[in-house]
This record gives sequence, structure tokens and C-alpha cells, in this order.
Amino acid sequence: MNTRAQGPSDCRFTAFDFDTAKYNSMMDLLETTRGKLRDIPLLRNVRVVRTLTNRMMVMAGYASREAMESATEAHNSIFSDFSEYITDTPIVRSGEVVARVNGEIPRDHIKYMRFVRAIIDPSKYDEMMSVVNGSLLGKYKDLSGLSRLLLIRASETHMIAATGYVSKEAADAARESTNASLVSVSTFLEDEPLIRYCLLYPSDRAAST
Repeated sequence: MNTRAQGPSDCRFTAFDFDTAKYNSMMDLLETTRGKLRDIPLLRNVRVVRTLTNRMMVMAGYASREAMESATEAHNSIFSDFSEYITDTPIVRSGEVVARVNGEIPRDHIKYMRFVRAIIDPSKYDEMMSVVNGSLLGKYKDLSGLSRLLLIRASETHMIAATGYVSKEAADAARESTNASLVSVSTFLEDEPLIRYCLLYPSDRAAST
């Protein structure tokens, strides 16, 4: 779901476990939230993905930190509507977009996403960003099938990279670049990064029915 033409400056990620027996009903309810999303000021886009059999991730991008914070009440209201499907307390992280790459694929054509969560040494953040901006991002600019790459600092220690592709095949073909990128910043990480590949809703639903 895209709601605006410009890209976000801040993002909120909400991950939650759900009752798999109620998946289709939950997706039906999701369709009814589109109107609420369009009413949120300065909401740039929303991505909904199924990262595990029983886990969903919702990524919402906003024009500013102020817009994201102002939307917190609407965010909580929407998720309260899904309470009968959610089996555990949602995990919510948010932060500023600190780096981005816009590929040649329009963002409306994103069908597959990769999320990487990394824990960093905060004392090495500036050094890491020097590597990211100096050489790492350039490797993605001409990557076939890439639409968007956003790097978000969710806290002093947590980074999230969200990458959108035109297809699973394009994401698979980019794995070598992804692995090389993680190696180049490995000295700044405190632990092994968590990586999730997933189809973007509604492609995910179409594939499961």
C-alpha cells in the first residue's frame, strides 16, 4: 500500500504473532483499514509482509519524526482492531532513515522484501556509516530488480535494513551483494544479523490460497 509519492524520513516497524487458523479473516480486516491509513497525515507508505508462518511485519513510513509520533494513537487504534488475531504482545520499533538507495524499479512494483536487523556497537556508529556511505550503498544503485533500500536506526544499538525487490528471483540474485555488504560492516556488529525474506502482501495471500 502506497499512500504518498515521496519517500519516508522515519519508519515504524510492528511485528506480531497471529493465529494461523484466522489468517484469511485477518487479511479481510486488513482490507478495511485502507481508509484509516489514507486519513493519517504525512503517512508515505505501508508495507505488510508475512515473515514467518505465524508472524506478520508492518512497516509504516512517515514524512517526519513528528508525523510518526502524531500517528501513534491511530497506530494503536488500528492494532486494537486486530486483537482477536494477535497471540502475543506486538514488538514495535521505530527510527530515522539514515541512508537510502532508490533503484530503477518503481516502489509500486515491489513484490518481495528483505529485512535485516543488526545490533551494533554504538561507539562505532559514525565509522560504520562512513563505510556505508562511502562504498556500500554504491553497490546497490545499479542492482537489477531493486526498488528501494532503507537503512533505519531504530535505537542506539539496533539497525534495520529494509530492501524491496520486483520479485523473489531478483532478491535471490542479490544475495551475494547482501552477504558482501554484511561482511564489510561485520566489525561494527555485536552479533549475527537476523535476516528475513518475505513476499509482500497481497502477493503472500494470493500464494497461500
